[in-house]
Amino acid sequence: MIRRPLVAVACVALGAIIITAQTKSVARPTALPPGQQPQGESAAPDGYSPIPQWLGQTRAPVPAKGETFTVETFADGLNGAGAFHFLPDGRILVAERPGRIKIVGKDGKISEPLEDMPKNMYLRGQALYEVQPDKNFGANRTIYMTYAILPEGVDPAKYRTPGHLHVVSAKISADDKRLESVKDLLDAEGVSGHVIQAPDGTLLVTSTVPAGVGINSSEWMQPQQLDSLMGKILRINTDGSIPKDNPFVGKAGARPEIFALGFRDEGGVTIHPKTGRLWAAEHGPRGGDELNEVEKGKNYGFPVIGYGRDYTGKPINNDKTAQAGMEQPVYFWTPDIAPGGIAFYTGKMFPAWDGNLFVCALVGKDLVRLVLNGDRVVGEERLLADLNTRIRSVNEGPDGALYVMTDGMGGKILRLKKG
Repeated sequence: MIRRPLVAVACVALGAIIITAQTKSVARPTALPPGQQPQGESAAPDGYSPIPQWLGQTRAPVPAKGETFTVETFADGLNGAGAFHFLPDGRILVAERPGRIKIVGKDGKISEPLEDMPKNMYLRGQALYEVQPDKNFGANRTIYMTYAILPEGVDPAKYRTPGHLHVVSAKISADDKRLESVKDLLDAEGVSGHVIQAPDGTLLVTSTVPAGVGINSSEWMQPQQLDSLMGKILRINTDGSIPKDNPFVGKAGARPEIFALGFRDEGGVTIHPKTGRLWAAEHGPRGGDELNEVEKGKNYGFPVIGYGRDYTGKPINNDKTAQAGMEQPVYFWTPDIAPGGIAFYTGKMFPAWDGNLFVCALVGKDLVRLVLNGDRVVGEERLLADLNTRIRSVNEGPDGALYVMTDGMGGKILRLKKG
């Protein structure tokens, strides 16, 4: 990826990474009354339009070539589903945020929730974020999941965010009814996150800091602190041990789990089918949603640099968008789209989509198609806007169709097929 030299400011150097000095600890965000949601979590356009670092880093033109397709409902009746992934036999593994894992058959029928989930997943404010089958699931029946829970002894009525993101491995029983051999692999500190398996078999885990109305980005400097796992991409082995080639192994004051740093709130992750690198879509505050190609040991800037403003409308760090030693996003959106799941398409059903990246838009209420030339975006198309619904997750199916999952209660898995 081409990086441009930028002007440096005062900072503390540690290895190859430039980080800001640590700040005071910040109190956990207080809870809202039951049933009340924060206002303005994603803001309407307010005229803020930051200057990109290169032409096409935002607002790329509509692609000249597209595809025609029809949309059919494949499964209906999901409740708060956050992610889905295909099993080797074509069935679908679904994570529902209230702490349920379900299996959708090839006929679209949804199973009862799997039994024997971790017992601490059902308190207010806690959530299951991801369930990912192991690359050898057909042989070992292993899955990995992420879920956030409250710290021990914390009253859920007093705090808005859980604060302990756990990464867990388990096996699905031979009869597909329950979890077995549940093992806690990592307490990643963040308030939400996803897990995906890299081509080398290691697990890449996203972790976030508290975000939203009433939470000032500049007060949460953990993404820049190497002694914290919050606001990072983490890398562990499938048994929870630390890979010896992680970039900060053996460095004083740094957590060895860290693979990359400087993130706010990743809504989706995927592996590039050709390079094997991790790509991540990140929620900004008011604007500044990002798409990043994540490289080992790199710093992606938040909250020192970014392309959004805080929910108050005030600039973050004087609207700084670039700094030496910090990476630029491949692409950003202002105003925000609130990205959910992301996935590359490599199927044969839609030739014009080959190599394209699809990004779910929760606030945007559409499916974003990005056409790439290497690691640069050269086209953006919005699909499914006529549905007027929040899109949560997307994956290519074994049949070459594109499957998307809608958000909320009564959610659906939709199948986009040629037509």
